[in-house]
Amino acid sequence: MTSTFTLSLSTADLSRLRWAVSPAWELLASIRALARPARRAIHLPWLSEHRHDPLLAGPGTSAAYDLTAGPATHLPGFLAPTPLSPLTALDDELEEVRRTPAEVVRRDLSAVFGDDLPAGLAPMLQAPRREMETVVTDLRGYWQRTLAAHWPKMRSLLESDIHFRARSLTERGPAAMFAGIHPDLTFDETTATLRIASRQAALHDPHRSLEGRGLVLVPSAFAWPTLYFKTSEPWVPVIRYPVRGIGSLWEAPADTADLAPALGATRALLLGLLETPAGTLELAHRTGLAPGGVSAHLAKLARAGLVAPHRTGRIVLYARTARGEALYR
Repeated sequence: MTSTFTLSLSTADLSRLRWAVSPAWELLASIRALARPARRAIHLPWLSEHRHDPLLAGPGTSAAYDLTAGPATHLPGFLAPTPLSPLTALDDELEEVRRTPAEVVRRDLSAVFGDDLPAGLAPMLQAPRREMETVVTDLRGYWQRTLAAHWPKMRSLLESDIHFRARSLTERGPAAMFAGIHPDLTFDETTATLRIASRQAALHDPHRSLEGRGLVLVPSAFAWPTLYFKTSEPWVPVIRYPVRGIGSLWEAPADTADLAPALGATRALLLGLLETPAGTLELAHRTGLAPGGVSAHLAKLARAGLVAPHRTGRIVLYARTARGEALYR
């Protein structure tokens, strides 16, 4: 069953529209993908590798599993606080989760589970702060086992999406930008109303006004193919949507051997890594090269017309140009 959720955005809300990356959300959504893989075929290479992770042992084995994989419709709000920076770090997000006030934990557990709270979560009602320490420790361990090695490429894909959407907003306006994000999103500029087609069976309050609280848009790899939104207090309203180019996430890196004689091995490697836009520090981390050396090689590739820099806030991302892409066809 599909219902429609509407958000009224004021001029202030539109002026405060921003994007962010959330590693904690990817962590949570990836657990749900492993627990319910049927609609996540696009992640099959990763799912196959991690389907036996210890966190996936099943209900009652850990509070982290019961909180993230258990709810059929939505997560407790405290698990996924709205990120407020495009450069949000996992440790910062998990620390915010760990510090969730006890009354917020109890309220969200009631909202999600009602009278069907899993037995494994009962201690969380009695001692939320103590139990949250264990949950965060388990989630951090899961991240290291399953996502840490893939995060550089994922983050590059997410940052590329942010750059594209921000440019779309500037060049085409909010209606076109929202329409391009997901088929379930439409924006009526006349009434400044954002309509979201929700797959949830029922919405208690389907019409809300943001009242100047702003809106954060979060591209996500593991949200695919669904749209997620949260407008409840005390968090800044957030919409999480499938990132562009998700099909390339688990592809093997392009073979740059044939380009090495012409470009040099290092520049061929960097050009190959720019299948999705990336910054100098990101490329340095992925290659083990010094940032200064990466910058010098990128400058030469840019002079050859193979890559071009694009600024997103304080971040400069490099992307292949049409000429650079032509080398891989």
